[in-house]
Amino acid sequence: MSTTPYLLVRLGESVAALPASAVRRVVRGARLHPLPGAGPGLVGLAEFAGEPLAVLDLAQLLGQERRGARPAVTVVTWLGSGSDRELVGLGVDDAIEVAELDAAALALGQALVGGRPVVVVDTERLGVEA
Repeated sequence: MSTTPYLLVRLGESVAALPASAVRRVVRGARLHPLPGAGPGLVGLAEFAGEPLAVLDLAQLLGQERRGARPAVTVVTWLGSGSDRELVGLGVDDAIEVAELDAAALALGQALVGGRPVVVVDTERLGVEA
């Protein structure tokens, strides 16, 4: 059985898995600057490696209800594929651990980790409308 490493993140009461190969860094307490008139999924801008970084609410991108609190953790990751790939921040409540998920779970878009359901995020296809 083939496995792939994924970063597990907490979104309120739910857990999502991001491909570890796409994650550049996990930043706790990043300084976020809100943008007036920004779309609902855009939390704000942060600085990463001296460049502005759009920080998006992962829960909202996954169709969950918008949370009022600013995210405690920003996961800097690649979204998209090929020439459309873009470095963004994903706002989450916490980064939990790296877990190995099997290929069958990845095909279903959902996995069980420690008996708990986890949403497997496809960062190449995740729609970004900020």
